[in-house]
Amino acid sequence: MEHSKKIVQAIEEYCLKQLGAYESRPFGKYPICYRVMGKIFAQLNPEERFYKLTLKCELEKAYFYRQLYPEIVVRGYHCPPVQQPYWNTIDLYAFSDMEMLFQMIDEAYGAVVDKFSKKAKTRLSALSELEFKDTDGKDPDFAMLCGRLDSALDEIVGRKFQRSQYDQYNQRDSIHDVIVVYQKGEPVACGAFKMYDEDHAELKRIFTEPANRNMGLGAELVRRLETKAKIKGYQWCILETGNLLEAACHVYQKAGYKVIPNYGQYADMPDSICMERKI
Repeated sequence: MEHSKKIVQAIEEYCLKQLGAYESRPFGKYPICYRVMGKIFAQLNPEERFYKLTLKCELEKAYFYRQLYPEIVVRGYHCPPVQQPYWNTIDLYAFSDMEMLFQMIDEAYGAVVDKFSKKAKTRLSALSELEFKDTDGKDPDFAMLCGRLDSALDEIVGRKFQRSQYDQYNQRDSIHDVIVVYQKGEPVACGAFKMYDEDHAELKRIFTEPANRNMGLGAELVRRLETKAKIKGYQWCILETGNLLEAACHVYQKAGYKVIPNYGQYADMPDSICMERKI
């Protein structure tokens, strides 16, 4: 197959057309990984010197493709030995059938999604109806959702004066990496991160409208923010939440976050809970 921007773009676009799919780069610049609900189904290396695509496979189909395309499709070369039988790496220079390649991408996505629980599949179906937009702190829809978040926090905490001490750390003009989520064109959720130091990105302003909760949207936002932070070179994500925000703490703990001593500006704030996760 010819190495060209057009073909690489076609592969990238096809991977991202899968329901709920998004791009990540957990291993550096390359390979470009494509995930659904945090799970990788495809890994693309678009470099001329190493032009390959690695796909998740069911065991029998993986073996079938290796027999059908000997030396062109091989066991997942870079995967741990125990995982190699369940991944195929395709030499894109030697593979010419784009229609077959798209079929294999469909099957890779299916191999991941088919392993999801019934609850996860239901959440994926709901999430696939949403649009995730990358933007920044100046976005008016992000500003509107932040206002609703602050109103919700005032109601939960009941101490607006007490919470005002946090305002200086939530200024939108210092936040440059934002995701706003839309349902039928209406903004329903948001999340962001900003630089804390060279290794740590601080998650900020994560909010979901009440009608869109209990569908895994909060966890999906965290996963996508972590992905963006990793692409930018951060090694850790940190965040601050409150003692009274039990639901938020539960979401973060399920996502792998652990409580740490209060950092930086939150060190002397007893109502704060700080958490971190290596990404």
